[in-house]
Amino acid sequence: MYGKDPSIGLHNAFSSGLGRKKLVIEFSSPNIVSELESKHVRSTILGACIANLYENMGWDVVRINYLGDWGMQMGLLGVGWEKFGSEEEFHADPVRHMFSIYSKIDKVFQSEVVARKVASEDGLEPHYSFETQGLFAERNTFFKRIQDGDEEVLALWKRFRDVAIEHYSKLYARLNISFDEYSGESQVSLESMGEVEEMLKRKGISEESNGSWIVDLQKHRVKGGGIVTIRSRNQKRTYLLRDLAAVLDRSRRYSFDRMIYVVADDHYEHFRRLFYILELLNMHDVAHKLEHVRFNKGRQMGHENTSGDIFDQCLNSMHESLVANPDKAALLHDSEYPVADLGISALVAQELSVKRGTDYHFDFLKMALFEGATGPNLQYWYSRLCSMLKATSFDLSIFSDEDFTCVEEEFELLRVLALYPSITSSAYQFLDPSIVLHYLVQITGQLSFCIENNKSLEEPIATPARAALFESTRQVLENGMKLLGIMPSHG
Repeated sequence: MYGKDPSIGLHNAFSSGLGRKKLVIEFSSPNIVSELESKHVRSTILGACIANLYENMGWDVVRINYLGDWGMQMGLLGVGWEKFGSEEEFHADPVRHMFSIYSKIDKVFQSEVVARKVASEDGLEPHYSFETQGLFAERNTFFKRIQDGDEEVLALWKRFRDVAIEHYSKLYARLNISFDEYSGESQVSLESMGEVEEMLKRKGISEESNGSWIVDLQKHRVKGGGIVTIRSRNQKRTYLLRDLAAVLDRSRRYSFDRMIYVVADDHYEHFRRLFYILELLNMHDVAHKLEHVRFNKGRQMGHENTSGDIFDQCLNSMHESLVANPDKAALLHDSEYPVADLGISALVAQELSVKRGTDYHFDFLKMALFEGATGPNLQYWYSRLCSMLKATSFDLSIFSDEDFTCVEEEFELLRVLALYPSITSSAYQFLDPSIVLHYLVQITGQLSFCIENNKSLEEPIATPARAALFESTRQVLENGMKLLGIMPSHG
């Protein structure tokens, strides 16, 4: 229970019988047509840690992965399948083939987008005609077949969705992360979307404009809100409408006390508009429970990294770091901790080592070092503590006054350990996992100082009190690492 406060998550701190508060948290949320991008990896790691922080404080947490599994991208993928698809290649490696198909068709489509934009700017072709020709028209036609319930294309869409979820699930398992629900744009009910549209019209919030239904937020005194489309002139329901309906669905299904979206800050305007429209609908009680937990998606090194690139480079960097540090490699080898898991620890620690809004970039060499705010550094000291404690056979419930005087040299370590409850409380309050990570690094620094100033500590631990101190240190390290989503080595 050390570092936890389950009473925070109770509806009534003095009566557990009234149940726990419920958090719904949406994170990761990739598009099924492509590999996880770095911003999705960051959302996954941050979201999982924030969910852990809430659970640590007694909340009932529902983790949702809201997939991009609907819309015109699915129409484009369908067209790509018709042009480039191969049942043989799909059977051999379904995900790789699906991503390859989308990459090929999107490349052709983007060149068409550019060409038509130039033609429009030169007055050779009106902008509105784009959707009636070429890949635009093919894409729209294919997606309409999905919307209309065409059994053949729906079956194909389901195949794509299923293999994508299976693929992502394996990647999440490598990060020791799981979800309670794989939802998505396709799962939002038509009834809820229709209900939202009707409410918007009835309250005079939405209006028709050139065949589209829009909300002019400026008219409703929303500063800088602009005009947002709810339904386009080709009757396509927009992403914003689906999110509004999803809020309605989740509120009814979960009766949540709080809902958090862990999404990169390039979606700030989207969520600002979403919350404003809920307020305009007089859904204040729901709107006030929602929060967009923003993060800086980071600067890349030359190109946009995918999860495959990131995981592979983490593993390669860890191999190089272990070769350069044979003493540390030997200790971790004794703990039978896989190099791949050590690489994941390095990735998770780097993502959580900076505040959410801080600009950063992947540094695969730095993340694999055995020093500072890195996963390998935490794993090394955790394994070293375990190794030291294995050599003891004290009854840790029996101490003498003399035992305690021996621990006076480690007073600063004791002081730092006593801070753990306030650290977890601050991380929960500010939704900032970096607070926990840098605290754990402070522990390893004190541990290093103690051992370097008392060489006898590298021998079997001499007293029960000192053994208890290091066992407490090991336990706090383990608790903090697990809270961050870093699985400690077995030691």
